[in-house]
Amino acid sequence: MKVKLLLVSIFVIVMALPLATGGSAKLNTAQASIKNASLWNLCLGKEEIRVAFASPVPAPAIDAAIGLGTENPEALSPEVQRFIADTYLAHTEEYPDPNEPVEVLSLYLEGQELLRHRRVEEAIALFDRAIRRFPGSRHAHAGLGYAVWQRYKDSGAEEDLRLAIEEFLRAAWIGMKFGKVRYSYQIAVGLAYFGDRISMEHFFGEALRISDRKYLTTLDYARGLALLEDPRAEDWFRQAVALQPEGNVDALAYYAEWLLDHNRPADVIALIAPNAHIEYLHFLRGVALERLGKLEEARAAYQIYAPISRLDPAPRKYHIAGSKVQEGLVFEGDVVPQYVPCDGYDDLALVIECEAAGESEGGQRAVGWTVRTRVFKGTLANCVYVDNNGTTLECKYSNVIYQPGQFYTGCGRTPGATPKHVRYDVWYGYAPDPTVGYCPLGSYSGDACSGSVHCSGGTTQGASNQGPMRFYSTSGSCPTGGEYSCLTSKGKVCGNGGSDHCFYNRP
Repeated sequence: MKVKLLLVSIFVIVMALPLATGGSAKLNTAQASIKNASLWNLCLGKEEIRVAFASPVPAPAIDAAIGLGTENPEALSPEVQRFIADTYLAHTEEYPDPNEPVEVLSLYLEGQELLRHRRVEEAIALFDRAIRRFPGSRHAHAGLGYAVWQRYKDSGAEEDLRLAIEEFLRAAWIGMKFGKVRYSYQIAVGLAYFGDRISMEHFFGEALRISDRKYLTTLDYARGLALLEDPRAEDWFRQAVALQPEGNVDALAYYAEWLLDHNRPADVIALIAPNAHIEYLHFLRGVALERLGKLEEARAAYQIYAPISRLDPAPRKYHIAGSKVQEGLVFEGDVVPQYVPCDGYDDLALVIECEAAGESEGGQRAVGWTVRTRVFKGTLANCVYVDNNGTTLECKYSNVIYQPGQFYTGCGRTPGATPKHVRYDVWYGYAPDPTVGYCPLGSYSGDACSGSVHCSGGTTQGASNQGPMRFYSTSGSCPTGGEYSCLTSKGKVCGNGGSDHCFYNRP
């Protein structure tokens, strides 16, 4: 039996940033340490990229470093296309820029593996070398940002956090020159930690001009403003809700939490429909109902979430002391002896978050089913090698997910309400595989891309012999030759947003 300390939250804002204990004093200390200068301008420290990010016109130095031309942002060289085909660099969130050669992308993957094995100083040294050789590489700067952020989490040294945010700003600027917005979550929470409103406005002012990833950029801006206690956060949460892809309710959940945190339970009741299909929304609605004294309605809402809370515990801040209607719920920090999925279950939610947070619920299902198919079907001879070894189902999932270069898990985001819900449905077999319309048990009726459509039975075992094995990001047509010729193209399943993922299934 495993005794699991449940410490997961739907709204863990800052990957181990000490905001909860630091408060305004922490912000004041950080502000003093940078002498009221904005990180937006402090990030100009390296000679190879020296530009005021507030300016919409880049300095010549950054264009020279990037090698900026008029190329299509997806026009990668054939060599790079072959290299990334069997790695997560072919996926939306990590897709390279056209100025990045195989060598720097290979270094990036190597550095991420070092970080996964907690060899942080080696990773920092590797990414620093990569930047010196390829100063215009977005991935080199982002890699150093991730590495130094990890060192900050270990050391608590604010200088490491500041350096990490500087590198993410550099990487983000390079990406925006190619029409991509990335790292907005790290930038939002980092700048909020330092109380740097100037840089927040400058960065998001530029980022929101770009159509790419508009939903996540808007949501991250709202979350950053919320951390700054800026009243404009509400308007940006509303805008994020309006932009949510089909079935994706993360912005709705974060907005509802913001309303609860500002003592507005009646507005939560108006916001969340009583027939919402994602369980965490019922929990938030239950908190609002209980605060309004509607105890029986609150009890009914809590009961919908109670079975899920053993795997995804509710935020401790919403525990109501002495509550009778919250009995049966598990909250963060509770120690519960249980036979439950461990790392593999958590890892699946992280993959869905990092690979598809801005996609529809159907698009997230397809990503989850790509993992599950690999778990149960393993290697496809002369095509896709899969490490699905493990003595337990959880270990099999972890080995598949962390097979080097296959799935992106380093985004630093905490899985939101939708990825957690999709993880549950895929793991237990309630979500049909939308690429082939497969249920491991029972059947379904309707559109497999819809979050309201489920298999009539559930099981943790099994996957289709024609299930998905790989996906690739493109706004154009799905490639079918080369590395993909051994698989069956299913096209862009579920209209999953942005540079849609093409899914490739077992033949």
